[in-house]
Amino acid sequence: MKASIASLYESVELVQPIRPLIIGERCNANGSKRFREALLDDDYDTCLTIAREQEAVGAHVIDLCTAYAGRDEMKDMEILIPTYSSSLKPPLMIDSTTPAVIERALQIYPGRCIINSVNLEDGGVNIYKVLKLVKKYGAAVVALTIDEKGMAMTTADKIGIAKRIHTIAVDEMGLRPQDILFDPLTFTIGAGDETLRDAAIQTLEAIKGIKKELPGCLTILGLSNISFGLSPVSRKILNAVFLHEALEYGLDSCIIDAAKMMPLASIPEEDREICMDLLFDRVKNPEKSPLLTFIDYFSTAAEAKDDGEEQKWKPIETQLYDKIVTGNKDDLEDILDMLLQRRSPLGIINEILVPGMRHVGELFGKGEILLPFVLQSAEAMKASVRFLEPLMEKSDESEKLKILLATVQGDVHDIGKNLVDIILSNNGYMVYNIGIKVPAETIIQKAREYNVDIIGLSGLLVKSAMVMAESLPQYEEAGLNVPIFLGGAALTRKFVAQSCVPAYTSPVVYNQDAFDALKKVRDFEAGTLKATEWVAASDVKEVKPGLKDGNVLRDNPVPEAPFLGDRIIRDIDLEEVLSLINKQALFRGRWGYRRGKMTAQEYEDLIKTKVEPLYEDFRNQFLNEGLIDAKAAYGYFPCESRENSLVMSHKGKEYDYAFPRQGEAPFLCLSDYYKNADEGGDVAGLFVVTIGEEVSKRTAELYAADEYHDYLMLHAFSVEVTDALAEYWHKRMRRELGIASSEPENIHGYVTQQYQGSRYGFGYPSCPDISAHGLLFDMLKPDRIGISLTENYEMVPEQSTSALVAHHPQAKYFAV
Repeated sequence: MKASIASLYESVELVQPIRPLIIGERCNANGSKRFREALLDDDYDTCLTIAREQEAVGAHVIDLCTAYAGRDEMKDMEILIPTYSSSLKPPLMIDSTTPAVIERALQIYPGRCIINSVNLEDGGVNIYKVLKLVKKYGAAVVALTIDEKGMAMTTADKIGIAKRIHTIAVDEMGLRPQDILFDPLTFTIGAGDETLRDAAIQTLEAIKGIKKELPGCLTILGLSNISFGLSPVSRKILNAVFLHEALEYGLDSCIIDAAKMMPLASIPEEDREICMDLLFDRVKNPEKSPLLTFIDYFSTAAEAKDDGEEQKWKPIETQLYDKIVTGNKDDLEDILDMLLQRRSPLGIINEILVPGMRHVGELFGKGEILLPFVLQSAEAMKASVRFLEPLMEKSDESEKLKILLATVQGDVHDIGKNLVDIILSNNGYMVYNIGIKVPAETIIQKAREYNVDIIGLSGLLVKSAMVMAESLPQYEEAGLNVPIFLGGAALTRKFVAQSCVPAYTSPVVYNQDAFDALKKVRDFEAGTLKATEWVAASDVKEVKPGLKDGNVLRDNPVPEAPFLGDRIIRDIDLEEVLSLINKQALFRGRWGYRRGKMTAQEYEDLIKTKVEPLYEDFRNQFLNEGLIDAKAAYGYFPCESRENSLVMSHKGKEYDYAFPRQGEAPFLCLSDYYKNADEGGDVAGLFVVTIGEEVSKRTAELYAADEYHDYLMLHAFSVEVTDALAEYWHKRMRRELGIASSEPENIHGYVTQQYQGSRYGFGYPSCPDISAHGLLFDMLKPDRIGISLTENYEMVPEQSTSALVAHHPQAKYFAV
């Protein structure tokens, strides 16, 4: 099974299809001055901004380290982890060596993360403590090649320490090899230390040796250490060449500032050669070491090249081609103006721009360029085409291959589809991107209207894969005879081949990603496109239903419910509800009042003079103007777990709630938190709460009157009030169940779930099937308090929410 980690929003494989796994390093109090200063100033908004910047430039994972002298590492983690987990798509790497901090981080992070790190520096005392937590919470872990003597210098020592750790982690603690990332460590070759001249070689050989000697285990490096002490320009280039070599030797992941990565293809051959001489200690001049040669070279030639001087003598066509390959938009319009004096707009696109993007795709396929740089190239391509389009003849557009893209009905996700749009449109194809939640009838209509050559369907949800399969006969009956490309996270080659291909006469083709789609489009142009086939030998083992890790306690007492069945409550203490509003989430997240570049005092003054008065104004409106009509439908029901299902009983009927199980340790499923029939059964809580529809009417009036500020502020406030109502009702149910002996002292305690049990909203990661609302509505009858369901199981009014309540002491948020 492929090892993955996960955030609330996405799962990330530890071994990427195009290595490496990029771990953003800038959220580290010891390695980033900007992050450290923000942390010391309690400026958590800037800490989040730095993480978002790493996400924006392509980091797959965000490393988070808050350990710094004078700081409370635990407190900072408790603040930043909920903030990061709710705001960032990439999963986290928890960078700490303190077991208590690591355990707290694992408890409050609603996903599967990497722990960084363990070693044998103390002879093995701490490693057992940390690995026990890694096993308990199902995390992955980084292992450093450090023992009682210090950091390993030679290949043999690095591999030897890795084997010792492997014995402890795999043989003694029961971890899977694929969940261990060994860091053989690298020392700088830029400081002039003669004993470190072969440091790069020792590290590269250690990577190869670890992969060979410890099958299944992964490797990782803090990449930029290799160039410490060198000039910024030369460091960037040396890091890129070293990364390429490390990948050749088997490196799986690297910790690096993703914004400073550069594609190998953008580095001139002479620069690469100088770097290789330094990395492999190749002495070409007996009177000059490779390091001195490197420093002299980059103090002159490289700086000149960095200024773009080397471009001036190149033909103008080559200059534009290079701009596309390197993603450089500087002086684009000037170059295009010069080219227009001797070439047509269509000629420039077909003969220079498209070949440039094709070369980018080839480099990506060979692993010499990473996705962030592909997107930079696409931006340069888009800017060029945008400049040329007004000068093109209409007939030029009609000659392009036409492709229709849509996210299928019921699915609102469009990131993958939009990336396909970017890649295809910037390779010279005409793309009609018709949006999200598109029914089959509209796809048929638009395919005919635009006379397209290919249809591409996208969807993230499991349900979307079924929608694709079920809609194919409609396309067949409508007489469409163009290839249909299918892509999305829930799709597999096997599903497409076995469930989709037979339902449509023309080729139905599985697309792994945007670049695979580009390849398939070119296959279509060449007349070699075929429907997807399935070879059974490539089948992947799946997690068996009911598989459990055994970490969920089975002897916990079942509390006595105050009643069994359902009830309606209309008399709710509004003051107590509003007291549970998360002001930080409201002020910073929903309202957008972030500190930014303000000093701590300036930001405090802003909150006091503007934001708090605004908050009080809306609070008074809700209390005094009838904007909130809080109601609840809730109940307690006998239940029992049956493998991956929770079966509740109510009025003589059984209601089967099915949940997914994690594909990685600890293989959690919501049903694990409830006892089965042999254990005597259990009790489950359900609730639906709403603040009514008056606030929706008021926001509609504000929007119609063009009062957009108040419209946005009021809508955000109403969403936060709904969350507070859910928090209040869950608190009340804990009291009724007799499990409220230890309750949070402040809002932060509620955010980090410092209470027994948990509540799980339908449509969220641990119970993603929103159609379960159908069962819940049949049991609680929330239409009695004015809540209804749409055909897609969304609740109306918008300011309504539901939850399944678990009393188990280990129940916390987790992602599947």
